[in-house]
Amino acid sequence: MSRNRSLQAVCLGCCCGLLSLASNSPAETIYESACREAQHVSRASLAEPLPPAQWTATLARRREMWREMIGLSPLPERTPLQATVTGVLERGDYVVEKIHFQSVPGAYVIGNLYRPAQAAGRLPAVLYLCGHSKGKVNPPYQANPRWFGQHGYVALVLDPIQLGESQGLHHGTYREERWDWPSRGYTPVGTEVWNAMRALDYLETRDDVDPERMGVTGLSGGGVVSWCLGAADERVKVVVPVCQTGSTEHVVVDRATDGHCDCAFWLNYYRWCWPDLGALIAPRALLIASGTEDVLWRPYAFRDVAHRIRHQYAALDAASHFDLVEDLTPHGYTPKLRQAIFTWFNTHLKGDPAPVEDDVTDFVEPEENLLVFDGKLPEDDQMRRIDTLLVKRAELPEVTGAAPWHAYQEAALARLRELTFRHIPRDCTPRPRDVRHDGGERSGARFATYEFDTADGLNLRIKTMRPQDAAWPIPTVAYAIQPEARSTFAGGGSSRPGIGAPSATAGVEVRNTGVTSVGPGYLWTLRRVYPLLGQTLPERQVYDLLAGIALLRRDAVTGPVAVFGQGYTAPLAVYAALLDPEIREVILADLPESHEDPRTPEFLGVLRIGDLPHNLALLYPRPITFVGTMPAAYQWTRDVYEQRGAADRIRVIPTARQWQPR
Repeated sequence: MSRNRSLQAVCLGCCCGLLSLASNSPAETIYESACREAQHVSRASLAEPLPPAQWTATLARRREMWREMIGLSPLPERTPLQATVTGVLERGDYVVEKIHFQSVPGAYVIGNLYRPAQAAGRLPAVLYLCGHSKGKVNPPYQANPRWFGQHGYVALVLDPIQLGESQGLHHGTYREERWDWPSRGYTPVGTEVWNAMRALDYLETRDDVDPERMGVTGLSGGGVVSWCLGAADERVKVVVPVCQTGSTEHVVVDRATDGHCDCAFWLNYYRWCWPDLGALIAPRALLIASGTEDVLWRPYAFRDVAHRIRHQYAALDAASHFDLVEDLTPHGYTPKLRQAIFTWFNTHLKGDPAPVEDDVTDFVEPEENLLVFDGKLPEDDQMRRIDTLLVKRAELPEVTGAAPWHAYQEAALARLRELTFRHIPRDCTPRPRDVRHDGGERSGARFATYEFDTADGLNLRIKTMRPQDAAWPIPTVAYAIQPEARSTFAGGGSSRPGIGAPSATAGVEVRNTGVTSVGPGYLWTLRRVYPLLGQTLPERQVYDLLAGIALLRRDAVTGPVAVFGQGYTAPLAVYAALLDPEIREVILADLPESHEDPRTPEFLGVLRIGDLPHNLALLYPRPITFVGTMPAAYQWTRDVYEQRGAADRIRVIPTARQWQPR
């Protein structure tokens, strides 16, 4: 039998048992795959209410998981607030105090506090959180806290970051290409929640506030922070999100993510949906207020969420503490919604269930009267860099011996698996779909194409180039196709490293390359959607690369596997090797130096474990080859290898053509 026929027989022999099944399953687009995964997330969320014993037993753990997904685990240090009142407005039956405090040292939170002009004893308090407009000076965001101040409450309204007098940024991936945020484990909703928690700390210090009767409400962006604060902090006894309730399935299918900035979502490591937040708020009073014509949050989604949460409250014998109120309106308030909200607060913070019949007044305070800093914002406001301060970064050990290094290495690898790569299985073997031989060249190179189906429904390809006369099994260098590659024809195209005999090469068309490229019409959306599924696009590409390698290993022609990456695909090669201990070596060209660089591929929370030089060192004692030069940041990696007596396992070669397997 000829060598070509032997190869064909082996390839088909190892795959034919599954080919008929896989070939009958339709391939999906990346959009369809993401929609199906989002459906799994939403439909699994509180599909059955937790029994009371299970709810109680898991409460602390679930709350910590939630805080982790908004970047608040562990919680930052509660430093002195430095609360300051810069002015007071006397307005007859109510008073407005102009206030600022610091949620972390030097980071200013700005607000107006409305309270009755005359009050005896401690009052219930409402934290009012604004949507994304002009903040506390916007007429609706004056009117609602003013109503509370006129009706026996202390109400504190805060400017969101980037709006009003608050500095900072919440349009990270939405507008500013801050793709380092997912890698940092940062979402601006974490900042908003921490600011709100510190606001509760401040309210607790006031003589006119009853700390056992505090609630939170807000519209739009303030609605999502109301949800998130209620799930994170049990001090709020009443939670009322307005026009900010829906499901992961809805925002992915409708592409409603395109209408939301970064603070609308969390980093969904554990694949939660809104009902899971409701289960954390329960059995405290929760009212969902929504508009049926809201383009951002559709009724089929918020009604399903409410239905699931209602069952959880019933299971906890607290059915009267949950409700949904809706009105035939677009995004925003109506008298019906406001009066239901005011009645809900009166019922659960004052013990007065009488329906509220009055509404907010039309009075609008001139904006300049409400400014806390009178137009002169602090020049050194640390809120401008809160994205680098809030989330706890990894603490790197001083490695002084074999035992400490082994312990660090083992813990870091485990943490990468349980957080950043949580949704990549240990066995990535895909379903084979097809294998075909694509001819060869006079030089003796032979080409082949493998097709396979991923677990999340994509049909991907591998393009191999093998020396015809090499002895089996052939050492193989696998690599991910570059996103900008125009073609993978004849063995991988321009993405293929110039590695020659006796090694083979295998280019995996990871998603968003080759025939699955999505282009600018969906790529931005996709990169923002994947974190809602506990993933990122580069993380999914690592999975695709691992799946391709697993398929190749089933073929007798494939020998020991090394991985190659250049530029964008270099981190993919690093993490594929960390997740697959059978990968013999990593070959890297133009490797980015840090996940802090927004241009570096993003991986959820990876900087909470280690940056690229530190994570690359986790490959010890496997060989690492740099092509061209070794970037300066990787001296740290080399130092670790030298300390462990393995300096010769890191090498630098001028070109990939000079690489030979160790």
